[in-house]
Amino acid sequence: MTHATLSVLIVDDEPIARQRIRRLLVRDPEINIIGEVTSVSEFEALDADTNPDLILLDVQLPQRDGFELLKTLDTRGIAPLVIFVTAYSAYAVGAFEVEAVDYILKPFDDERFAKAIARAKAQLAVERVSAETRTTLSASDDAAPGQRLRDRLLVIEKGRVLFVPTREIELVQAAGKFVKIFARGHCYLVRQSLRDIEARLDVNQFVRVHRSTIVNVEQIVELNPLFHGDYQVTLKRGTVVTMSRRFRTRILPFMARPWPI
Repeated sequence: MTHATLSVLIVDDEPIARQRIRRLLVRDPEINIIGEVTSVSEFEALDADTNPDLILLDVQLPQRDGFELLKTLDTRGIAPLVIFVTAYSAYAVGAFEVEAVDYILKPFDDERFAKAIARAKAQLAVERVSAETRTTLSASDDAAPGQRLRDRLLVIEKGRVLFVPTREIELVQAAGKFVKIFARGHCYLVRQSLRDIEARLDVNQFVRVHRSTIVNVEQIVELNPLFHGDYQVTLKRGTVVTMSRRFRTRILPFMARPWPI
């Protein structure tokens, strides 16, 4: 697979660090360096149309730190990928919370830097293809109301873009800002909301049984009552999930005969 081309903005107040990063980036023909800034104020002074795919961001900047810069992205209505490049390990948790692609500690070697860039390329490729797929599916929905073809999901794993047939999906569960997709005996972790994933699944095959859980009805083998109207749902591989009272009526259209409410 050919990786997506990235437009990159370097944000670092250390001249030597910026020089090193630029030297590594210019080796890659798929990288377009659109600028360098040394502070949040300099970033804010950039043309309003500046919209990088990726920001290589130091944490310690003059006056305001890298996390303050991320807050300014919302005012511009842009959401680039972010790789932190810093000498301080203490901010790693914060970087995870803002869903950074990677966190590189200075000093770093060429291989470590290359892996981070490869991860960003792969993630951008997934996001672009996903956006194109959603656009295509939306157009298809408009042309044929009620008939939504959702036969594959795009997921990313270890820098690879994978197409997972929805018929092989057993279970989808929310996990914080991520979603776990269980298929083929494997768990894929996707940075999307459960609502977004649900919108891409065939309503004739998948049903939400809990606010955090969607199941493939073809995988259900047993339902057992619990307390307060909840049910225990057992799937073919032996996985057990809970169906809450709030969602249990949604499974009725998939059943050949009524069941006690």
